[in-house]
Amino acid sequence: MGFFNPALETCPRPALQALQARRLARLLTDVPEHNPFYRSKLRAAGLGSPATLARLCRDPRGVQALPFTTKAELLDDQAKHPPWGTNLSVPPEVLVRQHQTSGTTGTPLRWGDTRESWAWLASLWGYQYEAAGVTARDTIYMAFSFGHFLGYWTALDAGMQAGALVLTGGGQSSVQRLEAMLEHRATILLCNPGYALRLAEIAAHRGVRLQESAVRAIICGGEPGASIPATRARIESRWNARCYDRIGATEVGHTGFTCEAGQVHLIESEYLFEVLHPQRLTPVKAGEEGELVATNFGRRAMPVIRYRTGDLVRLGEGPCRCGRSFVHLDGGILGRADDMIVVRGVNLFPSAIENLLLGDPAVLEFQASLARVREMGELRLTVEVDPTRGQPREVAARLANLFHRQLGLRADIHPVSPGTLTRSEGKTRRFTWTEGREPNEAPREVDG
Repeated sequence: MGFFNPALETCPRPALQALQARRLARLLTDVPEHNPFYRSKLRAAGLGSPATLARLCRDPRGVQALPFTTKAELLDDQAKHPPWGTNLSVPPEVLVRQHQTSGTTGTPLRWGDTRESWAWLASLWGYQYEAAGVTARDTIYMAFSFGHFLGYWTALDAGMQAGALVLTGGGQSSVQRLEAMLEHRATILLCNPGYALRLAEIAAHRGVRLQESAVRAIICGGEPGASIPATRARIESRWNARCYDRIGATEVGHTGFTCEAGQVHLIESEYLFEVLHPQRLTPVKAGEEGELVATNFGRRAMPVIRYRTGDLVRLGEGPCRCGRSFVHLDGGILGRADDMIVVRGVNLFPSAIENLLLGDPAVLEFQASLARVREMGELRLTVEVDPTRGQPREVAARLANLFHRQLGLRADIHPVSPGTLTRSEGKTRRFTWTEGREPNEAPREVDG
């Protein structure tokens, strides 16, 4: 376990900020000339002059004068100018890769990369691989569908560059992936946190003791979970392996990694990050929650400037004991700004629900929905209960008491038999907010 780029990762903060200012200046020199989307945005903000942009880059707070970029406007731009939109700094024929967002909340957003930007994206994985101690002696198994979204595609190239043997699980069933992983004695597993638990569940049903497998590290991404204490603890317990959280997005790139001390660090040498109050859009202090805003430096073909990721994070306080000067996040990605719900006056994020439920060893899986009952919001939880670890009704009562005690919220909890709820091999689908109408009838309750 070590540093991918020691000089950058331990760089004093003033020198790191000076590096970011220089890279931002190069980006803002290039964009007005070659990128119609940002040329128009900068002009509309009164920043079309090269001299004005140069002065802005010399001001430590100058970035705050730049306009934000949102996913909605990028989608609108691509709809009006298909297929790429106008956020393109190179001729389309120069692109060598195309990926898109998963589209789970609407129309997918397409993103293209050149050879240079693809190499940059792959290099970002070096930070995580080094922190996890990945070497040429390792075998990496990628339990990943290899669809259109960026996912672990760049991790494949980065793993080969690290000299490791990389095995892919695209087109395989969960059982086939599990068998291949064990047969080849994979030491590193890459997958979503929910899928790591799904594979562990399948292994248990087949009598396979994962704790005795060769897997020593699991690198997760694609959804919050690996930084949620209860979920991380459950993954590490099921596998007897260290769990690392990798954060990022298709349109932004791989923005952060987990160090050996368990903290999620932002890769500040390759991005300019801001953490802003979601409504006021003003900087927050260490220890406070805010929305992560990112400007990337290595994706010249289709850059993002002050991109509102929608991810809520909390800036860590004080230096990390790993020795890195890159800022760290307390708890990784806490949730999405648009995922927060209000139930009877209580602000609630899915991550809080997940942490409470999966913290109980009797809970195998769960689904959550929100209904309106007698003009009041009601949180309904369907919970699979392991009967060897508790009577279903007693577990439901225990969980209801926990929700009321820790969140100040009454939840309607329905215990069901193991295997009742649908599992997913992609992003975990545990939350369906249906406020304003009654949800479908809950699954049959278990006797007991």
